[in-house]
Amino acid sequence: MMKIAITALLLAAPLSLPAMAHVHLAPEQARQGKTVELALIVGHGCAGASTTGLRVAVPAGLADVVAVEKPGWQVSAGPEEIGWQGGPLPDGRKEGFGLRATVTADAPETIALPVIQTCGDSQLRWIEPDAKADHPAPVLRVLPAQ
Repeated sequence: MMKIAITALLLAAPLSLPAMAHVHLAPEQARQGKTVELALIVGHGCAGASTTGLRVAVPAGLADVVAVEKPGWQVSAGPEEIGWQGGPLPDGRKEGFGLRATVTADAPETIALPVIQTCGDSQLRWIEPDAKADHPAPVLRVLPAQ
């Protein structure tokens, strides 16, 4: 059942977002103490080149982070970073890269997920904390536990 829910999220999330130039997170919010399925939505490559890799740093506030398998991509996982290598994902094609994580009980109100997007020999670093920056990190808004 969990695999079906994650697959549905990865398929539906790109369709529910407008065309955007940054890596985005869907859903954009979660509750403290809950396990959530997230998708990092990539909508373009690097200056016209196809995406061949995506890495995300595991931030404080998230625990038990697991990357979701993606056909055609090799998953790597460690305590500080998870990633996907392969594809390629053509420039202009929007797809999600899924992960499952538990939002800790003491998570802050916002959690930035720094992402490195690789396109062959080039990279885009979606790591800036300011949402209005040129390369903002995707952000999860954390709601209090119920």
